[in-house]
Amino acid sequence: MAIIYYVDFPCPIKDAVKPGRLLRLLYARERANEAVNRARKEKPDISPEEVMVALSLKDKERTAQLVQTSAAEVQRQFGELDALAHHCRDCRARVETGSFGCRGRIDLPISLKAEAFLMGLIHGSGGDPTPGLLANYMENNGIAGNRPAEMRKLPGVWFESDKPLVKRLPDERRISANQLFELLFLISPIRPNHARFLLGMLDVLAPNLPLDRPLESLPNLFVVERADAGLVTARVGLKLQAGADDDASLRGLQNYFGALLLGSELGCEVTIKV
Repeated sequence: MAIIYYVDFPCPIKDAVKPGRLLRLLYARERANEAVNRARKEKPDISPEEVMVALSLKDKERTAQLVQTSAAEVQRQFGELDALAHHCRDCRARVETGSFGCRGRIDLPISLKAEAFLMGLIHGSGGDPTPGLLANYMENNGIAGNRPAEMRKLPGVWFESDKPLVKRLPDERRISANQLFELLFLISPIRPNHARFLLGMLDVLAPNLPLDRPLESLPNLFVVERADAGLVTARVGLKLQAGADDDASLRGLQNYFGALLLGSELGCEVTIKV
């Protein structure tokens, strides 16, 4: 299972293939590749025609249906996207490297380390009013974390821990990881202004990065450049850096913040599928 998101930036691919079908084809390809890799551990020369894949797809009534097909058939269907992949080469909306990188995923369950990273973005001391403003926003918009609390009742499915981490604010109010999860992933789509609001509330936005340094020398995990008449006039990035001991769950969360930055800067929505 995974949280899937994509930066809905207009492009020739989305003109030719509806985003819903694009996501289904990418999902099917991942499942097919995983199935073939598993099968080849037992039988190295097995062909994709011999490997069956179980895909959970939704019908017109949005009811999940389990469909059995071969990995080869999935690969044939994916040829529709392969023919369009060249449009991704210079795309500005890529969160992940490679083709169709405007779409990313956070593999589940969310690790305790990744959850601690999220809670560490709330700075509850030093007179900073931002955590209080975030708590006010959650209270005013009914973000209580009830749905994530229910998700935690399924051990090891959505979260590694069955209890959420909690941050106590100076005014004695509390913000839980369940509330943050609801705020970040259960409200979709996230529009540009809301993406910028989230980045600001969690203090991960670096709005004025230097222009006199090579781009590759900046430590920020994501950087978006603004240009005027072909000249770079501003750089906006995230106050995030990759660490050698980051787990897959934490890396997925960091990439997701990169998607929010792109949505904010490119003026497009970020859509989330949970």
